[in-house]
Amino acid sequence: MTKCLQCNNTKRFWRLKDGRLRCSVCRKSFTLKKKLPRLNKRIVKKVISEFVLEHSTNTILERVNISKYKLLKLLILLRIVMTKDVPDIFSGIVEVDETLLGWPNEE
Repeated sequence: MTKCLQCNNTKRFWRLKDGRLRCSVCRKSFTLKKKLPRLNKRIVKKVISEFVLEHSTNTILERVNISKYKLLKLLILLRIVMTKDVPDIFSGIVEVDETLLGWPNEE
């Protein structure tokens, strides 16, 4: 539940353009804290390696001993982190076509 730290209002907030919230009672602006799942480094590394291999969520769940909720939260966090580290060359609209690399099968 969202709660203003200054006046303890829990009813109504405005969302600002920068993503923060503003309390409708005391007009204080604040950012929500995102609760990160507590995971072992070994598990996080295993999830990242499975994610890089483009395995589905169900496949990762079978291979890693983790709850579905924590896995989905971690995958969303990975995607957010990946979007923050995009080179400047990809600014604006970028079109990516599917490309197949490798040796052709000779029959």
